[in-house]
Amino acid sequence: MSHDNVTPFRRPPPRPVRPQQTGGMGFKTHRGKAILVHALTILCFLLPVVIGGQVMQLVGMGLGIAAGVIAFSSRMETTPWAATHHEQALRTLIIAFAITTVLSLPSLVLPRDSATVMSWYGLIVFWGNIVVLIWAGLRALVGLVLASMRKAAPNPRGWLV
Repeated sequence: MSHDNVTPFRRPPPRPVRPQQTGGMGFKTHRGKAILVHALTILCFLLPVVIGGQVMQLVGMGLGIAAGVIAFSSRMETTPWAATHHEQALRTLIIAFAITTVLSLPSLVLPRDSATVMSWYGLIVFWGNIVVLIWAGLRALVGLVLASMRKAAPNPRGWLV
């Protein structure tokens, strides 16, 4: 009758051990994916401003989508410190794209013949996009530095860096 022998000293079954990752900067490692996501986030906002043109806006949007897909698909099976970086990158991309979309929506309803309205609106959109660029760039740059040191992002769900 060994099956009814209940003792408080019984050991739990051993948990499987994850294999150790090799190579610090490879894209298959947790560190490499976190750095790649932050680098793509920086590029997605920087390329359209530095180079300019509609083609670069589309390239920037593609880089942002790629960063979002990598971050979203990698955040569940990664280490806790890298999960904070994926969460921070996702939130940075979503918030920045939402703000720039809201800034550009009034252009659909504003009259184009009114020069004063369009000039004020153009200034608001320009400076709003500059503020979003600086905010997203700083947030991604801080995340990039912390990811290269394998440190967790301090507040990935917050609005500040």
